[in-house]
Amino acid sequence: MEGRKGEYRYRESGLNSVVLKDILVFHCTKCNAVVPEIPAAGVLHRVIALRLLWKKTLLTGGELRFLRKLIGYSVTEFGKIMGSPKSVVSRWENHNLHGDGTDRIVRLLVTAKLIAEIAGQPDTILKNVTVEELTTEVEKSLKLIQARRANEKYEIPPEEIARLGGGEVAHEVPMN
Repeated sequence: MEGRKGEYRYRESGLNSVVLKDILVFHCTKCNAVVPEIPAAGVLHRVIALRLLWKKTLLTGGELRFLRKLIGYSVTEFGKIMGSPKSVVSRWENHNLHGDGTDRIVRLLVTAKLIAEIAGQPDTILKNVTVEELTTEVEKSLKLIQARRANEKYEIPPEEIARLGGGEVAHEVPMN
């Protein structure tokens, strides 16, 4: 295997729009396999969540699914919380059939989970995000959401992961 730093489209997140910048990516010269060295996956997933929470357009179905999974809900549990059957949640996630009210509730639910994580854990995953910063940014985004969906590209450099994780970028190899 041959390794070099570069961009990697992080499809393992379930989102086609996440591109990791300047990470070590190994390429097998014989079988063409590509194996990235994913930096600090827990922090990375929260960085992605912050980008989604702060976007100015409605979440796509895939983004909604990513956030649901990040906060640990099955489709059934999430449906109960949202007051909708799991078939409706499935339509939201697979066909972008959720409205702006659902979008806002999901963002607030994820924000609440992240606040609980930041405030309630002595060793929180997000190190350099305050509850005040998180809520202020989400409130700003909620005021600016446009009633359209857009597949935005999220380029995430290792420095952002390190800053929000509170130090050096740790490297983990994903398990598929």
